[in-house]
Amino acid sequence: MNTISVIGKVNRDAMATLVKNSDGAETPLVSFTLMDTGLPYMKSDPMFIEVNFMREPAMHLSTFLKKGKEIMVTGCLRSKTYVTQGGEKKTKYFISADYVLLTGQRQIKKGAQNEN
Repeated sequence: MNTISVIGKVNRDAMATLVKNSDGAETPLVSFTLMDTGLPYMKSDPMFIEVNFMREPAMHLSTFLKKGKEIMVTGCLRSKTYVTQGGEKKTKYFISADYVLLTGQRQIKKGAQNEN
């Protein structure tokens, strides 16, 4: 099985939906786009990749996955092939996430006092 781990920032707020399984039951799904800028010491163009996370924690997690939040995602790299309206064959890659870890530091608003 292929496994990929990516650390990056959420590029757009997560969208939570319910999808129907083959047996008719509904499963929570949250999808968002992750922006990976590569290693800190290497200058590279950002890579945008769609991430899908299913199961019960998905609905709760969607409230924390806001644009700009730094996260780590681990899961399987998947691909989907489709044909455009112009007849061109394209392949879309996405991560089917098993784990999502919020890694960013807590932001303190300007003017707020740190009580530590």
